Amino acid sequence: MIEETGLNLRHLRLFARICEIGSLNRVAAQANISQPAISVAVAGIEEQFGAALLTRHAAGSQPTPAGEVLRHRLERMESQFSAALAQALGAASQRDASLVARCLERITLRQIKALIALANAGSITEAARRNEVSPGALHRLAHGLQETLGRAIFSRGASGITPNAVGRRLALRWQIALAELDQARDELRELEGRMEGRLKIASLPLARTLLLGRAINSLLERHPKARVEITDGSYETLSQHLRAGLCDILIGALRSGSDLQGLRTQQLFEDPYAIVARPGHPLFTAGKGAELEDLAAMDWVAQRPGTPIRAAHDKLFSGFANPPKPSIETSSLVLTRAIVIESDRLAMLSRRQIAIEDREGILRCVPVSAPVAQRLNTRMIGLTMRENWLPSRLQGAFLGEIHKAAAEMALD
Repeated sequence: MIEETGLNLRHLRLFARICEIGSLNRVAAQANISQPAISVAVAGIEEQFGAALLTRHAAGSQPTPAGEVLRHRLERMESQFSAALAQALGAASQRDASLVARCLERITLRQIKALIALANAGSITEAARRNEVSPGALHRLAHGLQETLGRAIFSRGASGITPNAVGRRLALRWQIALAELDQARDELRELEGRMEGRLKIASLPLARTLLLGRAINSLLERHPKARVEITDGSYETLSQHLRAGLCDILIGALRSGSDLQGLRTQQLFEDPYAIVARPGHPLFTAGKGAELEDLAAMDWVAQRPGTPIRAAHDKLFSGFANPPKPSIETSSLVLTRAIVIESDRLAMLSRRQIAIEDREGILRCVPVSAPVAQRLNTRMIGLTMRENWLPSRLQGAFLGEIHKAAAEMALD
Protein backbone atom coordinates (compact mmCIF):
# COMPACT_ATOMS: atom_id res chain seq x y z
CA MET A 1 0.00 0.00 0.00
CA ILE A 2 1.21 3.49 -0.87
CA GLU A 3 0.37 4.93 2.54
CA GLU A 4 2.49 2.41 4.44
CA THR A 5 5.15 4.38 6.28
CA GLY A 6 6.95 1.61 8.17
CA LEU A 7 9.96 1.66 5.84
CA ASN A 8 11.92 4.69 4.75
CA LEU A 9 14.49 4.54 1.96
CA ARG A 10 16.73 7.08 3.67
CA HIS A 11 16.73 5.04 6.88
CA LEU A 12 17.51 1.86 4.95
CA ARG A 13 20.43 3.58 3.27
CA LEU A 14 21.73 4.79 6.62
CA PHE A 15 21.58 1.23 7.93
CA ALA A 16 23.50 -0.04 4.88
CA ARG A 17 26.09 2.69 5.41
CA ILE A 18 26.56 1.67 9.06
CA CYS A 19 27.18 -1.90 7.89
CA GLU A 20 29.73 -0.61 5.40
CA ILE A 21 31.86 1.60 7.67
CA GLY A 22 31.14 -0.06 11.03
CA SER A 23 30.23 3.05 13.00
CA LEU A 24 26.81 4.43 13.83
CA ASN A 25 28.34 7.67 15.15
CA ARG A 26 30.37 8.30 12.00
CA VAL A 27 27.34 7.75 9.79
CA ALA A 28 25.34 10.15 11.94
CA ALA A 29 28.07 12.78 11.55
CA GLN A 30 28.32 12.26 7.79
CA ALA A 31 24.55 12.49 7.37
CA ASN A 32 24.38 15.51 9.68
CA ILE A 33 21.83 13.95 12.00
CA SER A 34 22.01 13.17 15.69
CA GLN A 35 23.13 9.84 17.05
CA PRO A 36 19.80 9.31 18.88
CA ALA A 37 17.90 9.99 15.63
CA ILE A 38 19.86 7.38 13.71
CA SER A 39 19.43 4.91 16.59
CA VAL A 40 15.68 5.42 16.40
CA ALA A 41 15.81 4.85 12.61
CA VAL A 42 17.67 1.57 13.05
CA ALA A 43 15.27 0.48 15.79
CA GLY A 44 12.37 1.11 13.43
CA ILE A 45 13.97 -1.05 10.73
CA GLU A 46 14.59 -3.83 13.26
CA GLU A 47 10.93 -3.66 14.30
CA GLN A 48 9.79 -3.86 10.68
CA PHE A 49 11.93 -6.91 9.92
CA GLY A 50 11.51 -8.54 13.33
CA ALA A 51 15.22 -9.11 13.93
CA ALA A 52 18.24 -7.57 15.64
CA LEU A 53 20.31 -6.19 12.80
CA LEU A 54 23.31 -4.57 14.51
CA THR A 55 25.60 -5.45 17.38
CA ARG A 56 26.95 -2.36 19.17
CA HIS A 57 30.26 -2.29 21.03
CA ALA A 58 32.90 0.21 22.04
CA ALA A 59 34.75 0.02 18.71
CA GLY A 60 31.63 0.54 16.60
CA SER A 61 28.65 -1.33 15.17
CA GLN A 62 28.63 -4.49 13.09
CA PRO A 63 25.76 -6.26 11.31
CA THR A 64 24.41 -9.43 12.85
CA PRO A 65 23.84 -12.42 10.54
CA ALA A 66 20.33 -11.04 10.01
CA GLY A 67 21.82 -7.62 9.32
CA GLU A 68 24.09 -9.13 6.68
CA VAL A 69 21.10 -10.71 4.96
CA LEU A 70 19.27 -7.39 4.86
CA ARG A 71 22.39 -5.47 3.81
CA HIS A 72 22.92 -7.79 0.84
CA ARG A 73 19.30 -7.46 -0.28
CA LEU A 74 19.45 -3.67 0.09
CA GLU A 75 22.57 -3.57 -2.09
CA ARG A 76 20.73 -5.53 -4.77
CA MET A 77 17.70 -3.25 -4.49
CA GLU A 78 19.81 -0.08 -4.75
CA SER A 79 21.70 -1.45 -7.73
CA GLN A 80 18.43 -2.16 -9.53
CA PHE A 81 17.02 1.25 -8.58
CA SER A 82 20.11 2.94 -10.01
CA ALA A 83 20.25 0.91 -13.24
CA ALA A 84 16.55 1.52 -13.94
CA LEU A 85 16.86 5.25 -13.25
CA ALA A 86 19.98 5.58 -15.42
CA GLN A 87 18.07 3.99 -18.28
CA ALA A 88 15.12 6.35 -17.75
CA LEU A 89 17.33 9.44 -17.63
CA GLY A 90 19.23 8.35 -20.73
CA ALA A 91 21.94 10.67 -22.02
CA ALA A 92 21.54 13.03 -19.08
CA SER A 93 22.86 10.39 -16.68
CA GLN A 94 25.87 9.79 -18.95
CA ARG A 95 26.73 13.49 -19.03
CA ASP A 96 26.50 13.79 -15.23
CA ALA A 97 27.73 10.73 -13.37
CA SER A 98 26.27 11.95 -10.06
CA LEU A 99 22.79 12.65 -11.42
CA VAL A 100 21.35 9.20 -10.65
CA ALA A 101 22.60 9.24 -7.05
CA ARG A 102 21.26 12.76 -6.45
CA CYS A 103 17.85 11.86 -7.83
CA LEU A 104 17.62 8.67 -5.76
CA GLU A 105 18.40 10.57 -2.57
CA ARG A 106 15.31 12.73 -3.15
CA ILE A 107 12.92 9.97 -4.24
CA THR A 108 10.66 8.47 -1.56
CA LEU A 109 9.28 4.97 -1.25
CA ARG A 110 5.76 6.40 -1.54
CA GLN A 111 6.63 7.99 -4.89
CA ILE A 112 8.04 4.73 -6.20
CA LYS A 113 4.92 2.86 -5.09
CA ALA A 114 2.72 5.54 -6.67
CA LEU A 115 4.43 5.06 -10.04
CA ILE A 116 4.06 1.28 -9.77
CA ALA A 117 0.39 1.61 -8.78
CA LEU A 118 -0.36 3.86 -11.76
CA ALA A 119 1.45 1.52 -14.15
CA ASN A 120 -0.45 -1.52 -12.87
CA ALA A 121 -3.89 0.09 -12.68
CA GLY A 122 -3.98 2.00 -15.95
CA SER A 123 -5.76 5.05 -14.53
CA ILE A 124 -5.32 7.34 -11.55
CA THR A 125 -8.88 6.62 -10.36
CA GLU A 126 -8.37 2.86 -10.34
CA ALA A 127 -4.91 3.15 -8.79
CA ALA A 128 -6.32 5.34 -6.01
CA ARG A 129 -9.15 2.86 -5.36
CA ARG A 130 -6.83 -0.16 -5.19
CA ASN A 131 -4.42 1.59 -2.84
CA GLU A 132 -7.02 3.37 -0.70
CA VAL A 133 -5.64 6.86 -1.31
CA SER A 134 -7.21 9.90 -2.89
CA PRO A 135 -6.56 10.65 -6.56
CA GLY A 136 -5.24 14.04 -5.46
CA ALA A 137 -2.62 12.48 -3.18
CA LEU A 138 -1.59 10.08 -5.93
CA HIS A 139 -1.32 12.94 -8.40
CA ARG A 140 0.91 14.92 -6.02
CA LEU A 141 3.23 11.94 -5.54
CA ALA A 142 3.47 11.40 -9.29
CA HIS A 143 4.08 15.08 -9.99
CA GLY A 144 6.78 15.26 -7.31
CA LEU A 145 8.55 12.22 -8.76
CA GLN A 146 8.50 13.66 -12.27
CA GLU A 147 9.83 16.97 -10.98
CA THR A 148 12.71 15.19 -9.26
CA LEU A 149 13.62 13.24 -12.39
CA GLY A 150 13.45 16.30 -14.61
CA ARG A 151 11.91 14.45 -17.52
CA ALA A 152 8.44 13.31 -18.52
CA ILE A 153 7.46 9.87 -17.26
CA PHE A 154 3.70 10.52 -17.38
CA SER A 155 1.26 11.50 -20.10
CA ARG A 156 -2.21 12.93 -19.73
CA GLY A 157 -5.24 11.28 -21.28
CA ALA A 158 -8.99 10.95 -20.84
CA SER A 159 -8.52 8.97 -17.61
CA GLY A 160 -5.97 11.40 -16.17
CA ILE A 161 -2.23 10.90 -15.95
CA THR A 162 -0.70 7.52 -16.77
CA PRO A 163 2.93 6.46 -17.13
CA ASN A 164 4.34 6.84 -20.63
CA ALA A 165 6.70 4.26 -22.15
CA VAL A 166 9.63 5.51 -20.05
CA GLY A 167 7.50 5.53 -16.91
CA ARG A 168 6.20 2.01 -17.52
CA ARG A 169 9.70 0.60 -17.95
CA LEU A 170 10.84 2.40 -14.82
CA ALA A 171 7.85 1.11 -12.84
CA LEU A 172 8.49 -2.47 -13.97
CA ARG A 173 12.14 -2.42 -12.96
CA TRP A 174 11.47 -0.67 -9.66
CA GLN A 175 8.76 -3.18 -8.83
CA ILE A 176 11.27 -5.99 -9.26
CA ALA A 177 13.77 -4.08 -7.11
CA LEU A 178 11.25 -3.75 -4.26
CA ALA A 179 10.79 -7.54 -4.32
CA GLU A 180 14.21 -7.71 -2.63
CA LEU A 181 12.58 -6.46 0.58
CA ASP A 182 10.13 -9.38 0.54
CA GLN A 183 13.00 -11.76 -0.16
CA ALA A 184 14.84 -10.28 2.82
CA ARG A 185 11.88 -10.91 5.13
CA ASP A 186 11.68 -14.54 4.00
CA GLU A 187 15.41 -15.05 4.45
CA LEU A 188 15.36 -13.60 7.95
CA ARG A 189 12.67 -16.12 8.92
CA GLU A 190 14.77 -18.87 7.33
CA LEU A 191 17.76 -17.72 9.37
CA GLU A 192 15.72 -18.53 12.49
CA GLY A 193 14.86 -21.97 11.08
CA ARG A 194 11.36 -20.88 10.09
CA MET A 195 10.83 -21.98 6.49
CA GLU A 196 7.60 -20.03 6.22
CA GLY A 197 8.25 -18.04 3.09
CA ARG A 198 6.06 -17.75 0.04
CA LEU A 199 6.88 -19.42 -3.24
CA LYS A 200 5.20 -17.88 -6.30
CA ILE A 201 5.12 -20.20 -9.29
CA ALA A 202 3.87 -19.55 -12.82
CA SER A 203 2.88 -22.80 -14.49
CA LEU A 204 2.35 -23.70 -18.13
CA PRO A 205 0.18 -26.77 -18.87
CA LEU A 206 2.74 -29.55 -18.52
CA ALA A 207 3.88 -28.48 -15.06
CA ARG A 208 0.31 -28.72 -13.74
CA THR A 209 0.42 -32.49 -14.19
CA LEU A 210 2.97 -34.75 -12.50
CA LEU A 211 6.09 -32.57 -12.42
CA LEU A 212 4.84 -29.68 -10.31
CA GLY A 213 2.67 -31.88 -8.11
CA ARG A 214 5.56 -34.13 -7.17
CA ALA A 215 7.90 -31.22 -6.42
CA ILE A 216 5.40 -29.30 -4.29
CA ASN A 217 4.33 -32.35 -2.30
CA SER A 218 7.94 -33.19 -1.52
CA LEU A 219 8.77 -29.59 -0.56
CA LEU A 220 5.80 -29.30 1.81
CA GLU A 221 6.63 -32.60 3.47
CA ARG A 222 9.96 -31.04 4.48
CA HIS A 223 8.67 -27.52 5.10
CA PRO A 224 4.97 -27.73 5.98
CA LYS A 225 4.66 -24.04 6.90
CA ALA A 226 5.80 -22.81 3.50
CA ARG A 227 3.19 -21.14 1.29
CA VAL A 228 2.91 -21.97 -2.39
CA GLU A 229 1.01 -19.80 -4.87
CA ILE A 230 0.49 -21.14 -8.40
CA THR A 231 -0.66 -19.01 -11.33
CA ASP A 232 -1.48 -20.54 -14.70
CA GLY A 233 -2.06 -18.96 -18.08
CA SER A 234 -0.43 -18.32 -21.45
CA TYR A 235 3.32 -17.89 -21.83
CA GLU A 236 2.84 -14.26 -22.83
CA THR A 237 0.93 -13.44 -19.65
CA LEU A 238 3.09 -15.47 -17.29
CA SER A 239 6.40 -14.21 -18.68
CA GLN A 240 5.20 -10.65 -18.07
CA HIS A 241 4.29 -11.64 -14.50
CA LEU A 242 7.80 -13.03 -14.14
CA ARG A 243 9.41 -9.85 -15.44
CA ALA A 244 7.27 -7.75 -13.09
CA GLY A 245 8.27 -9.80 -10.04
CA LEU A 246 4.74 -11.14 -9.54
CA CYS A 247 6.11 -14.68 -9.61
CA ASP A 248 9.51 -16.25 -8.99
CA ILE A 249 9.72 -19.15 -11.44
CA LEU A 250 7.99 -20.10 -14.69
CA ILE A 251 7.76 -23.84 -15.33
CA GLY A 252 6.94 -25.39 -18.69
CA ALA A 253 8.04 -25.52 -22.32
CA LEU A 254 11.05 -23.28 -22.89
CA ARG A 255 11.09 -20.42 -25.41
CA SER A 256 14.01 -18.81 -27.19
CA GLY A 257 15.05 -15.55 -28.85
CA SER A 258 13.28 -12.32 -27.97
CA ASP A 259 10.85 -14.20 -25.72
CA LEU A 260 13.72 -14.50 -23.20
CA GLN A 261 14.74 -10.85 -22.98
CA GLY A 262 15.72 -10.22 -19.35
CA LEU A 263 15.18 -13.89 -18.49
CA ARG A 264 17.30 -17.03 -18.18
CA THR A 265 16.40 -20.71 -18.45
CA GLN A 266 17.35 -24.08 -17.01
CA GLN A 267 16.59 -27.24 -18.98
CA LEU A 268 14.94 -30.15 -17.20
CA PHE A 269 14.10 -32.82 -19.82
CA GLU A 270 12.90 -33.38 -23.35
CA ASP A 271 9.21 -34.12 -23.77
CA PRO A 272 8.15 -35.92 -26.98
CA TYR A 273 4.95 -34.95 -28.76
CA ALA A 274 2.24 -37.50 -29.51
CA ILE A 275 -1.10 -37.73 -31.31
CA VAL A 276 -3.77 -38.20 -28.67
CA ALA A 277 -7.24 -39.77 -28.95
CA ARG A 278 -9.90 -41.47 -26.86
CA PRO A 279 -9.33 -45.23 -26.32
CA GLY A 280 -12.12 -46.29 -28.72
CA HIS A 281 -10.98 -44.09 -31.61
CA PRO A 282 -11.15 -45.74 -35.09
CA LEU A 283 -7.40 -45.28 -35.62
CA PHE A 284 -6.73 -47.84 -32.88
CA THR A 285 -8.55 -50.55 -34.83
CA ALA A 286 -6.68 -50.01 -38.11
CA GLY A 287 -4.01 -52.55 -37.15
CA LYS A 288 -1.15 -50.37 -38.35
CA GLY A 289 0.53 -47.10 -37.53
CA ALA A 290 -1.42 -44.09 -38.77
CA GLU A 291 -0.12 -42.34 -41.90
CA LEU A 292 -0.31 -38.62 -42.59
CA GLU A 293 -3.31 -39.24 -44.83
CA ASP A 294 -5.13 -40.97 -41.96
CA LEU A 295 -4.38 -38.13 -39.56
CA ALA A 296 -5.28 -35.40 -42.07
CA ALA A 297 -8.68 -36.96 -42.63
CA MET A 298 -9.62 -36.50 -38.98
CA ASP A 299 -11.04 -33.48 -37.18
CA TRP A 300 -8.59 -31.78 -34.82
CA VAL A 301 -8.58 -29.61 -31.76
CA ALA A 302 -5.38 -27.56 -31.77
CA GLN A 303 -3.55 -25.13 -29.55
CA ARG A 304 -3.71 -21.54 -30.69
CA PRO A 305 -1.11 -20.19 -33.16
CA GLY A 306 2.10 -18.86 -31.66
CA THR A 307 2.59 -21.70 -29.17
CA PRO A 308 5.36 -24.32 -29.56
CA ILE A 309 2.84 -27.15 -29.68
CA ARG A 310 0.87 -25.48 -32.50
CA ALA A 311 4.11 -24.95 -34.40
CA ALA A 312 4.83 -28.68 -34.02
CA HIS A 313 1.29 -29.49 -35.26
CA ASP A 314 1.74 -27.31 -38.35
CA LYS A 315 5.21 -28.73 -39.00
CA LEU A 316 3.82 -32.28 -38.90
CA PHE A 317 1.74 -31.54 -42.00
CA SER A 318 4.24 -29.17 -43.64
CA GLY A 319 4.36 -29.84 -47.40
CA PHE A 320 1.38 -32.20 -47.22
CA ALA A 321 -1.13 -31.58 -50.02
CA ASN A 322 -4.24 -31.54 -47.83
CA PRO A 323 -3.32 -30.57 -44.25
CA PRO A 324 -6.16 -30.61 -41.75
CA LYS A 325 -7.73 -27.35 -40.67
CA PRO A 326 -8.46 -27.59 -36.94
CA SER A 327 -12.13 -26.88 -36.32
CA ILE A 328 -11.37 -25.91 -32.71
CA GLU A 329 -8.50 -23.80 -31.39
CA THR A 330 -7.99 -23.39 -27.66
CA SER A 331 -5.18 -22.67 -25.23
CA SER A 332 -7.01 -24.65 -22.53
CA LEU A 333 -5.51 -28.06 -21.86
CA VAL A 334 -8.57 -29.02 -19.80
CA LEU A 335 -10.92 -28.20 -22.68
CA THR A 336 -8.70 -30.00 -25.19
CA ARG A 337 -8.82 -33.16 -23.10
CA ALA A 338 -12.59 -32.93 -22.65
CA ILE A 339 -13.20 -32.51 -26.40
CA VAL A 340 -10.92 -35.41 -27.32
CA ILE A 341 -12.44 -37.70 -24.69
CA GLU A 342 -15.99 -36.98 -25.94
CA SER A 343 -15.36 -37.18 -29.71
CA ASP A 344 -13.24 -38.69 -32.48
CA ARG A 345 -11.18 -35.52 -32.75
CA LEU A 346 -7.42 -35.73 -32.40
CA ALA A 347 -5.02 -33.43 -30.61
CA MET A 348 -1.28 -33.07 -30.46
CA LEU A 349 -0.07 -33.03 -26.87
CA SER A 350 3.01 -34.31 -25.13
CA ARG A 351 3.16 -37.78 -23.65
CA ARG A 352 3.66 -36.39 -20.16
CA GLN A 353 0.71 -34.01 -20.50
CA ILE A 354 -1.58 -37.03 -20.61
CA ALA A 355 0.43 -39.24 -18.25
CA ILE A 356 -2.37 -39.43 -15.68
CA GLU A 357 -5.11 -39.92 -18.31
CA ASP A 358 -3.06 -42.63 -20.04
CA ARG A 359 -2.49 -44.40 -16.72
CA GLU A 360 -6.24 -44.31 -16.01
CA GLY A 361 -7.18 -45.42 -19.55
CA ILE A 362 -8.95 -42.14 -20.38
CA LEU A 363 -6.71 -41.05 -23.27
CA ARG A 364 -4.16 -42.87 -25.40
CA CYS A 365 -1.33 -42.05 -27.78
CA VAL A 366 -2.19 -43.03 -31.35
CA PRO A 367 0.34 -45.43 -32.92
CA VAL A 368 1.87 -43.83 -36.02
CA SER A 369 3.99 -45.05 -38.93
CA ALA A 370 7.76 -44.55 -38.96
CA PRO A 371 7.60 -41.58 -41.41
CA VAL A 372 5.07 -39.83 -39.16
CA ALA A 373 7.11 -40.59 -36.04
CA GLN A 374 10.12 -38.94 -37.68
CA ARG A 375 8.05 -35.79 -38.21
CA LEU A 376 6.95 -35.62 -34.58
CA ASN A 377 9.14 -33.27 -32.62
CA THR A 378 10.01 -32.97 -28.95
CA ARG A 379 9.99 -29.91 -26.76
CA MET A 380 12.31 -28.93 -23.94
CA ILE A 381 10.72 -28.54 -20.52
CA GLY A 382 12.47 -26.34 -18.02
CA LEU A 383 12.52 -23.35 -15.70
CA THR A 384 12.49 -19.69 -16.68
CA MET A 385 13.63 -17.05 -14.19
CA ARG A 386 14.69 -13.41 -14.17
CA GLU A 387 18.33 -12.90 -15.04
CA ASN A 388 19.19 -11.25 -11.71
CA TRP A 389 16.95 -13.36 -9.45
CA LEU A 390 18.61 -14.58 -6.25
CA PRO A 391 16.54 -17.37 -4.62
CA SER A 392 15.99 -17.66 -0.90
CA ARG A 393 16.72 -20.95 0.87
CA LEU A 394 13.12 -22.05 0.46
CA GLN A 395 13.12 -21.17 -3.22
CA GLY A 396 16.45 -22.96 -3.61
CA ALA A 397 14.95 -26.03 -1.92
CA PHE A 398 12.07 -25.96 -4.39
CA LEU A 399 14.49 -25.79 -7.32
CA GLY A 400 16.15 -28.90 -5.93
CA GLU A 401 12.80 -30.69 -5.69
CA ILE A 402 11.91 -29.71 -9.27
CA HIS A 403 15.19 -31.10 -10.61
CA LYS A 404 14.67 -34.28 -8.61
CA ALA A 405 11.10 -34.71 -9.93
CA ALA A 406 12.28 -34.01 -13.48
CA ALA A 407 14.98 -36.67 -13.19
CA GLU A 408 12.37 -39.17 -11.99
CA MET A 409 10.03 -38.28 -14.85
CA ALA A 410 12.81 -38.66 -17.40
CA LEU A 411 13.12 -42.28 -16.25
CA ASP A 412 9.36 -42.97 -16.33
